[in-house]
Amino acid sequence: EAQESLKGSARKTPLENANRLGENIYIKSENLQLTGAFKIRGAYNVMAQLSDTELAKGVVAASAGNHAQGVAYACRSMKVHGRIYVPTTTPKQKRDRIRWHGGEFVELLAVGDTYDAAAAAAQADVLRTGAAWIHAFDDVRTAAGQGTIAREIVEQLGKVPDYVIAPVGGGGCLAGIASYLRAISD
Repeated sequence: EAQESLKGSARKTPLENANRLGENIYIKSENLQLTGAFKIRGAYNVMAQLSDTELAKGVVAASAGNHAQGVAYACRSMKVHGRIYVPTTTPKQKRDRIRWHGGEFVELLAVGDTYDAAAAAAQADVLRTGAAWIHAFDDVRTAAGQGTIAREIVEQLGKVPDYVIAPVGGGGCLAGIASYLRAISD
């Protein structure tokens, strides 16, 4: 279902043979996503499942950069207003990209020196306004969106791979990939 909700928003990225690393080793080039990272998959999938009533209240997210770009892209694409909280330490280049992806639909708020401070401010916003919380990893809809990477790998490879190495920041991408592979494996 997540794959269907991402049509027209997330790119099907190439699965490239990395012969220089060894035989039968492939790299999924998620850096070629419109936002430069796989985070667009989770953010867009969550927002695509929100009701019109929820979307009308807007969305709120906290991020140090990549998730924020995914949420910003989804806000602009879906014409939904969002407030994205980032730490004050977020590089200007990332802040500029968040603003570029979100355009007039996103308000970027720099709060505190850490992700935790930005997330606390975002949570307070959600409680105050009733906006929908778009979590970077701790939401099954986020994990499902990010798990579409595994579906593409299987389709592109033509079989279930023996091993998959995935990033483990908050664990959403890994959870989505592992869940999909487990569901289709014997």
